[in-house]
Amino acid sequence: MAYWEVFCEAVLDSLKMLPILLVVYFLIEFIEYKWAVKLQNNRLLRGKASPALAALVGSVPQCGFSVVAADLFAQGIIPIGALLSVFIATSDEALPLLLAHPQSWLAIIVLIIAKIIIAIFAGYLANATYRLLHHRKVVINVQPAHNETHDEEGHHHEHEAKPITALHDGCCHHHLDTKRFDWKHPLLHSLKIWVFIFVVSLLFGFVADIWIGEDRLTNFLTGSFWLQPLVSVLVGLIPNCAASVVLTELYLMGGLQFGALLGGLCVNAGLGVIFLLRQKRLWSEKLFVISWLIIISLVVGYSFLWLAI
Repeated sequence: MAYWEVFCEAVLDSLKMLPILLVVYFLIEFIEYKWAVKLQNNRLLRGKASPALAALVGSVPQCGFSVVAADLFAQGIIPIGALLSVFIATSDEALPLLLAHPQSWLAIIVLIIAKIIIAIFAGYLANATYRLLHHRKVVINVQPAHNETHDEEGHHHEHEAKPITALHDGCCHHHLDTKRFDWKHPLLHSLKIWVFIFVVSLLFGFVADIWIGEDRLTNFLTGSFWLQPLVSVLVGLIPNCAASVVLTELYLMGGLQFGALLGGLCVNAGLGVIFLLRQKRLWSEKLFVISWLIIISLVVGYSFLWLAI
């Protein structure tokens, strides 16, 4: 196959996904615009149900929620288990890519359900483990319902605590404004992901069809069957949208088992990990989160490796 043919094929394949990407990301932007602040102020985030709620929120395919979760954890609003639930449940760009391939409907359903269940289990287990390791309760900084003050004459006053009215960062660190809908961000984000898809498709096209050959590449990936989850987790640790694009494209071309894809997507929390590392938290907490992500993802990858979807 000639270079020009590979280029044209990559353009056509990526253009087919652009309408799907636009619909999905405009819908996600609307969800963030309408409900992100309400979720941030929700008292359930601070309670025993926080890992379960966090897993459901994280299942929305958007790296913005992992950034929000890291910010809430840094403020002491959510426990460490809820943070992990969001990180594990999020699928970043994988779902939009899979949605562009209707024949992958079974993989989509299993992926969503499996990640939610794994995220809930991992969140509660992480809370329990963290308490045992540190011999104390998971600290959650709950703001009081009333702020007490006294005037100059000594009279006691109570003031309602002001709820959070806006999120500083959403997906890609763009500012979330609850007063107006930002149509530019989903458009630019869709185009950015489309460029990622095009570059990855073009690179895979050159590798598979010209430089190495599709048969040799497939044989290599198949022969590395037991290494696939490990490689996927290493790729998934890259805090960038490109990691989930690469893993999903490999799966769609038949070079990656579903279990390896699931493991790689469990560890891939997008920009949330970078945002967490930038926060002024104890390094023991950061290492606990990252270590837990890697361990859970490897266990999931090898446990589901037998599943042929």
